[in-house]
Amino acid sequence: MVVHQLIPCLSPGDATGNAAIQFQGLLRQLGHASELYAGEIHPSFRALAAPARALRPAEDDWVLYHHGIASPLAGRLVHLRCRRGVVFHNISPASFYRGTGLEHALLGGRAQLAALAGHVDLSIGVSAFNAAELRAAGHANVHVVPLFVEPERFAPGRADPRLRAELEGPGLSVLTVSRVVPHKRMEDLLALHAELLRLEPSARLLVAGGMDDGSRYVKGLRQQAAALRNVRFLGKVSHGGLVAAYRSSRVFVSMSEHEGFGVPLVEAMAAGLPVAAYAAAAVPETLGGAGVAFTAKHFAALAELVRELHADPVLRASVLGGQQARLRQLSAEAVRPALASGLAAGEAHVQARAQRASPRRPPPRPARKRPRVGVLVQRYGDVAGGAEAHARMVVERLSAHWDITVLTGCAEDHLTWEDRFPPGRSRVGSAEVLRFEGAHARDMRRFNAFSRTLFGAPQDLAHEQAWIAAQGPVLPGLYRHLAAEGRRYDGFVAFTYLYAPTAWGVPMVADRCLVVPTAHDEPAFQFDAFGDVFRRPRCLLVNTPEEKALISARFPGHARARVVGVGVDAAPGEAARFRAKHGLRRPYLLYVGRLEAGKNVPWLLSLHARLRRAYHDAPELVLAGSGELRPSGDGVRCLGRIDEQDKWDALAGALAVVVPSQHESLSLLALEGMSQGAPLLANAASAVLAGQARRSGAGHLFSDAESFALAVQRVGQERDVLSRRGLAFAARHGWDKVVAAYREELAKIREGGR
Repeated sequence: MVVHQLIPCLSPGDATGNAAIQFQGLLRQLGHASELYAGEIHPSFRALAAPARALRPAEDDWVLYHHGIASPLAGRLVHLRCRRGVVFHNISPASFYRGTGLEHALLGGRAQLAALAGHVDLSIGVSAFNAAELRAAGHANVHVVPLFVEPERFAPGRADPRLRAELEGPGLSVLTVSRVVPHKRMEDLLALHAELLRLEPSARLLVAGGMDDGSRYVKGLRQQAAALRNVRFLGKVSHGGLVAAYRSSRVFVSMSEHEGFGVPLVEAMAAGLPVAAYAAAAVPETLGGAGVAFTAKHFAALAELVRELHADPVLRASVLGGQQARLRQLSAEAVRPALASGLAAGEAHVQARAQRASPRRPPPRPARKRPRVGVLVQRYGDVAGGAEAHARMVVERLSAHWDITVLTGCAEDHLTWEDRFPPGRSRVGSAEVLRFEGAHARDMRRFNAFSRTLFGAPQDLAHEQAWIAAQGPVLPGLYRHLAAEGRRYDGFVAFTYLYAPTAWGVPMVADRCLVVPTAHDEPAFQFDAFGDVFRRPRCLLVNTPEEKALISARFPGHARARVVGVGVDAAPGEAARFRAKHGLRRPYLLYVGRLEAGKNVPWLLSLHARLRRAYHDAPELVLAGSGELRPSGDGVRCLGRIDEQDKWDALAGALAVVVPSQHESLSLLALEGMSQGAPLLANAASAVLAGQARRSGAGHLFSDAESFALAVQRVGQERDVLSRRGLAFAARHGWDKVVAAYREELAKIREGGR
């Protein structure tokens, strides 16, 4: 099914928006398509959600509205002609806002919640506390779906090292994480800190969370803090800064008197911090018997308790052990069944209301001799790209054994993702292709700037998913197709972990999916948001042992992995024909691929330029392919895109093929070159290329201008030996073994085995 989510605001650090993104991940794991719509969208998240006004659900779609106080989106929900649900987080009691002018808005929010009761088919509370309030407001079909955290995001290595070093120090450090507003009772924390200073003069209090410095409440808090010592308001911090605050503290304390769930309590548990919290509202439920829940604010006694949690190793170990057990109960795996149960009950409610006797089920699949397989890939057809070419080669060869439908976008250019091919069904070669329109094009300048703000620093789920959306291509029709038709396929093969069709499509069909991740050590590979792609499918079909080792190091517990690679079916190349066609009279090095900075082409050009200046008999450099660069220079020939026969002819005549890229999961160019007797010159910084050169014995590596010159010289001296080794290595990489491996893995899926 399709489950849209409607959010009042999607911005960094917004708890409701973060919950919706978590729900979206769970929905995909349950096989449902899920799209986000928001009333207000932060610029960083514009690729992740559409404006609320753009929501046009089909009659059978679900829309889950994440309730916001007095949000106009509640009225929009009521008038939608589809299945409707509400997710209730909390409404703070109006008594805490007495005198602020917000009392009427809060009372209006409660009245709005009651007004929704007769218009929704499903009501979800993120805690039993909130579920009880839903029932009190007249909601009938009420379910509890708790929130959760991903513990790996709070590991020590995710902390901002600069801020952690700044915050760490000897002695007792108490932390709270919260918006600085009246109902969070920050004044009570200051009262506790005053008592702690009597016991521990060096005690420190850290407060992390957004605050309005112009408000009367915050000004009053700052005055109280100034009368004490060692109080620091950190304000709103990045995810790495948040982890630094958790990891540099000794005890987490919450004085809040109205929590609908209390995510920071669980974050503190994940960061290995003992939690002491006032047992109001949903706090006891969130703690679940872990941590320390106190029911009275006797600050002197609480100060003694906090000091013991800091200093007593036996007590501290006992509390931390209980919190770890509680974390397992609040994992995505534990929460997902609750969401599935709620949606199933919602469907039953709709059907009962419509007097339907039983849920609608797709008709049974007709028996078929050949398996029906969907192939997910970001682009397909006559497009330049290593992973896309890999996918097409696999599809063409497996079409003799499977009924394949390639599920892809309409783009030809991977930089902009602008739709170029018409949507719908067509044929490319031997395969049926089903194309889906992209939700938006990509501005590479903005995307690169956004990437620079995220890469190299720990991120929360929201920012990682926003990056995947901005990376694209976002294909809403693809996810709807998987939700509606996914069970009609016997299996799926998804290419390239990095792009949204795989990152968001694989979780929907993971139980029947083989993933060809083409992973390499690039900044985005560090994002935890890709965990589902590596952990949930039936098998990872990797290209090299180095790629398998890389995945094992980054995603322990990944799905079973099998080194499969690609095959080489080389056409005979005629070197003389290529030389005559392009007027080449001297030895040449050959690069075939995308002409982009990301492939290190500018570096290759600079290395070649230095070689030509140093040696009068240096070989020329021939580049073939398309991209953003227009290479030129002394001895440089740029041919643009060439056809397949021209490529084989070029390889046959090359002194060597050169692969300057650092980020490869396998170099198809290297294998194709070896199949024509061309040795390999490769970037030594790539473990994959170094492995290919070492296993084949058919090439040399370079890392700078000096080693590049030496490698070229050695290739010239050893070419006959290197050529023979390369031919023998390529002969061991036939497509028959690759095709057999794919067929074996799909057979395991159809038989239900692992």
